[in-house]
Amino acid sequence: MKKSKIKSLLVLLLCGVLYFTFAAGSGTNVTTTSSKTETQSKTSEIAKYKLNEDIYITKNSGKYRVKFTNITETDYRNEFSDVVADRVVIIEYEYENLTLKDDLYISSMNFKLYDKENNSMETYPAIDTKYPSSVGTGRKTTASEAFALNSENNYIELDLYDNMFNSKADCRVILEW
Repeated sequence: MKKSKIKSLLVLLLCGVLYFTFAAGSGTNVTTTSSKTETQSKTSEIAKYKLNEDIYITKNSGKYRVKFTNITETDYRNEFSDVVADRVVIIEYEYENLTLKDDLYISSMNFKLYDKENNSMETYPAIDTKYPSSVGTGRKTTASEAFALNSENNYIELDLYDNMFNSKADCRVILEW
């Protein structure tokens, strides 16, 4: 009877150790650095970038680079869209898989956008955008996505999330034009 209690206790202890080992190792440790300063962002405040600045994201599985390169407005309106848009802006960006073993894919699902009045912005179905694609290690690509802007200001705050399920953005890009 005593041996069975010891075995049960050891099994329970082993399960606890394995649980905490995998739970601690499953998170992604993400840091962002800028090409200008190459300094690591503080965990308590979000790193801020501007248009045409390289953003380096380092996580446990490797490193990649993102840059938001251009913002243009289009007069095109999709007659079948339910999204209200006073203005439609197209944001162009590029990304490069520097050392990630898995393919890298960055789309509007990795962004949350806000106008100057802190109103959330929606994606807009436009025909003149370039869809993102998956890129392997050492590869890069460009993409563009359209968003409805219901403000007169030429100002957008784009929160970039390495993991779209995180509650805190990895960095913020101030887009002014």
